[in-house]
Amino acid sequence: MKTRNWLKGLGVTMIATTLILTGCGNGDAEKTDTEEQTKNVEEEGKEVKIESNEGKPQHEQLITVKLPPEADYLNDETLDMYEKDLKKFNNTTQLIIDNSITLLIGDYCYYNPTVNKLECSAVVNGTNTTIKDINFEVNVKLKNQTDMTFIDNGMYSFIKNEVGEIKPNEGFPTGIAFLTDPSEKNGEDMIKINPNDVVIQLKNIDYTVIK
Repeated sequence: MKTRNWLKGLGVTMIATTLILTGCGNGDAEKTDTEEQTKNVEEEGKEVKIESNEGKPQHEQLITVKLPPEADYLNDETLDMYEKDLKKFNNTTQLIIDNSITLLIGDYCYYNPTVNKLECSAVVNGTNTTIKDINFEVNVKLKNQTDMTFIDNGMYSFIKNEVGEIKPNEGFPTGIAFLTDPSEKNGEDMIKINPNDVVIQLKNIDYTVIK
């Protein structure tokens, strides 16, 4: 990743009546089915772009979390962080952005004053379709913090080779860092931040639909 260290049918009677009245209606149905299949093929591999999550509706959703393929190559400390977030979020109901990517902040969340970064564990949750190659930018704020100003971090990228394909309502753990202007919080000690105080808004989101 570029910027890190480490989402009715009809009754039988109605069907019979329709077939009798339309006669050659089956041809129209086949045409419709073909058009729908073509549409589905076109949508596969489509790159989706979302300007911002700001103001988008949310819903409660049962999500699953799986370790990404890159977990095989992580050091023990980072893998432990991933596994803790997996345990926290897997098979739980979370507030998810409708039809977009959601970033859930994990328990590991510290401000590192030596490098002016807020470093957090997180789960990136996908959409209601299978997707890959997720990219986004982030606006970050901390509740009740006036001495920490976040700056542009550029694009965060999660490619298929590292995190795999993301199935519907599935997420993966990761580590993510947010740069700040030099803060009044000087010193070498890491400062614990309450994850509930981290306000995240994703923007310039894009991903590729697989199916």
